[in-house]
Amino acid sequence: MVAAASKSPALYDLRTIRSRDAVGARVALARKAIREEFEREMQPLGLSAQQAFVIILLGEDRGETAADMCRTLAHDAGAMTRLIDKLEAAGLVRRIRGSRDRRSAHLELTKAGRAMYGQVMRVQVDVLNRMLRGFSQSDVRTLEKLLQRLLDNAA
Repeated sequence: MVAAASKSPALYDLRTIRSRDAVGARVALARKAIREEFEREMQPLGLSAQQAFVIILLGEDRGETAADMCRTLAHDAGAMTRLIDKLEAAGLVRRIRGSRDRRSAHLELTKAGRAMYGQVMRVQVDVLNRMLRGFSQSDVRTLEKLLQRLLDNAA
């Protein structure tokens, strides 16, 4: 009975699906548009979108190591190391080596990094508000819930 209740009717059909209009394509295009706008807005701060995402994750305590960042951002380890090297050279992030395992480094924002986090968050809010022009607050909360349901179904 539980299996039947959790199974939904098919929402797409092989005969009628238009891939470019399907949810997957629309989500991918929306993600790309938001990312490109965010990337453009990060330029005056001297950051790439990927660097800004690392700063956001550290600022929100959603990652402590390069491996955490790789998993969350779907980035390979070598590219993440180079990205963190640049953030460290810019004085925004510091690596703190573990006393037990010297190979693993805890990442944290420096004072300048925390200040940059505030600037990055302002840009993020501005970009999202611009991209959501014409949406009501209720629309946005509904969209967030629907996207979360999609993510829950993927798990």
